[in-house]
Amino acid sequence: MDGYAIEMLDISKSFPGVLANDRVTLRVMDNEVHAILGENGAGKSTLMSILFGLYSADSGVIKVRGKEVRIGDPNHATSLGIGMVHQHFKLVHNYTVTENIILGSEPRTKWGNVGLREAEKKIAALSRLYGLDVDPKARIESISVGMQQRVEILKILYRQATILIFDEPTAVLTPQEIDELMRIFERLKAEGKTIILITHKLKEIKESSDRCTVLRRGAYIGTVDVKDTSESRLAEMMVDRKSTRLNSSHGKL
Repeated sequence: MDGYAIEMLDISKSFPGVLANDRVTLRVMDNEVHAILGENGAGKSTLMSILFGLYSADSGVIKVRGKEVRIGDPNHATSLGIGMVHQHFKLVHNYTVTENIILGSEPRTKWGNVGLREAEKKIAALSRLYGLDVDPKARIESISVGMQQRVEILKILYRQATILIFDEPTAVLTPQEIDELMRIFERLKAEGKTIILITHKLKEIKESSDRCTVLRRGAYIGTVDVKDTSESRLAEMMVDRKSTRLNSSHGKL
């Protein structure tokens, strides 16, 4: 890991009656899996929504690979190589996998028609490369929730994302699908991608992440190397008290 893929420096964001982010700093190394840990309302999703251009920060600086940027909207984030897989998927259920992935950026043949077959070939190749096992011709309504999540991953890979944000990605998955997602993270990292994982599940952080940044009530608490930090210590940072109720089977409070 040679440098920072993302730097968010002293980021603040307020909503009416709520200080969601209070001078938060996040530094994500290139080609790492970096978890953002915190309880509900800690400011995790707000911070990543700012990075993806869904919100504008009230103050602070964002740098992408060392260059200061102002990310005005998700299209701008996409152009910078940033993609986001939301907790609630944004798929059209009566469309095919390919139709969903190319929606809004449909390739055209020299005759002006949508180049569906070429897109299917490209998506099939991406699916093989990252071990996603997605059928480009399947309809969304006929595939599992876990497979729909893979379609969302393919959607941002198709747009050449190198920095992938996952917002609570295991919340809707079965235990087997969670294990498969952890393997997908390994494959993405092996292919040079940088992953930011929003979560409150300690066990999954220990299984998947290189470093972890902890937020509490909108404020930055610290960044630690995951391999050197116990689940109980992460829990203490997250909730500011000794945890006697740590659920070892699910890795969360």
